[in-house]
Amino acid sequence: MKYGLLVMSCVLTLSACSGPSREEQHRMEMLRAQQAEQAALAAQQEAALREQRITLRTAQAEKAWQRQNRLSTKQINSLFSSNAENSFSAGGTYFIKFELQAAKYNYSAKKQSFTIVGMRNLPNSADYSPLFPDDEAMYQPGQQAKSVLEFTLKEDTEENRLGQQVLRDRGQRWVAAMLNFKTYGILTNNDAEWLWEPGLFEDISWQTTPEAAYPYTSARSVVLQLGVRLCTLERCYLDTEYRKHPTHAVRAEVVSATVGDRKSKKILAQFIREAE
Repeated sequence: MKYGLLVMSCVLTLSACSGPSREEQHRMEMLRAQQAEQAALAAQQEAALREQRITLRTAQAEKAWQRQNRLSTKQINSLFSSNAENSFSAGGTYFIKFELQAAKYNYSAKKQSFTIVGMRNLPNSADYSPLFPDDEAMYQPGQQAKSVLEFTLKEDTEENRLGQQVLRDRGQRWVAAMLNFKTYGILTNNDAEWLWEPGLFEDISWQTTPEAAYPYTSARSVVLQLGVRLCTLERCYLDTEYRKHPTHAVRAEVVSATVGDRKSKKILAQFIREAE
């Protein structure tokens, strides 16, 4: 009797150690195949949505460029008023333009660089941490604040002796602040000849010949059109100070960046945000 129980115990042990049955293996294979099919379908759907976003945002940017659409002074005033949430669509794209100031042609690097007039580059900006909090900073000692770009929307100006409009003494500033798309890779480049410069003194460069760049740089007609989404929630506003100038900031997200020639209306380069 004991011998029979011992044999039975060994058989059960061997059965348990022999692994899953053929039916169980078949079921697991079917499950893995189903999961792989679902993952492939999800990837295809996401790729299709991404292409739709790129197509839509490209079309919006081109339409705004052709029609010269841009935020008006009235809209900017409304953006910093108590009525902002009712005046601006949460998912809408709004366009602002900035002059591109050409640097001297760089013959060694074979490129023409530009600086965005009206933009401040703020690497590791502690001032804007309330608008762009970094949750990881609470867990990683030495974590730096995020890099932010600040774009001037409106300023209190006055005319100087040369007849130029300049920021008056202690004049107020109204700006849009967004994550540094020059370094964070937020925008996808549609033209390999154009690239963002991560440094503080140059913002964007065109890898071209001096002959090709000259008609645009000599006319000083190159501009940058930014398509942005504006956050009008209370937490998206911040009052700070820059060189004794009271500064009122609103958080924004870049959707597109278009480089073009104001004189000929020609688009030179486009950068589009692929992510939602």
